Amino acid sequence: MKVILAHGSPDSTHAKEVEKVAAAVSKRLGEAVAAAFLSDNQLPRNADVVPLFLGAGVHLTKDTPRLAENSDCTLLPSLGSHTEGIVTLVSTSQADKTIFLLYQPDGFERLQAALQPCGQIAFLHGEPSLSAVLQQMHEISVTVQPLLLFPGRSLARVRAMVANSSTPNARIAPVLCELDGFAELVANCFRGNS
Repeated sequence: MKVILAHGSPDSTHAKEVEKVAAAVSKRLGEAVAAAFLSDNQLPRNADVVPLFLGAGVHLTKDTPRLAENSDCTLLPSLGSHTEGIVTLVSTSQADKTIFLLYQPDGFERLQAALQPCGQIAFLHGEPSLSAVLQQMHEISVTVQPLLLFPGRSLARVRAMVANSSTPNARIAPVLCELDGFAELVANCFRGNS
């Protein structure tokens, strides 16, 4: 059995999004892929588990290994370790000027380094903030690419920051789960490809 492990949220919409990704990945792999969350007490025994985390924070370094060990699961590299695939996913159809918005600086260093040559970096929680970077941008066409897995409160905050900015024609690109190729990227995590 294969499992994608997500953070979880009290919002049932989040769980539905994770389950949609699991179904799309299952279709690509031709075998069952279940959705699981950090709040679950147990994962399906002996499953191969891909953590859907972009950063290397406490959830990835402590919580996920503990949950996998308690369930006799094989923990595969996280989605965030597949930086080439993520960069390819978010770089395919960007405007001339792109702001890649990461959640925070800590734990996202690899992804930040991989995205740096492709555009400006900003953080939702950290410096430079999205507001500060938007303030510096005066281009006619600016795309904010949020490196968020799913829509939710963080995306709502991004929308508010863009709406309150003085940057003309700033647009927000879809979150990762809404991009063509996301399910294939997650499937490649199981296949051992980036």
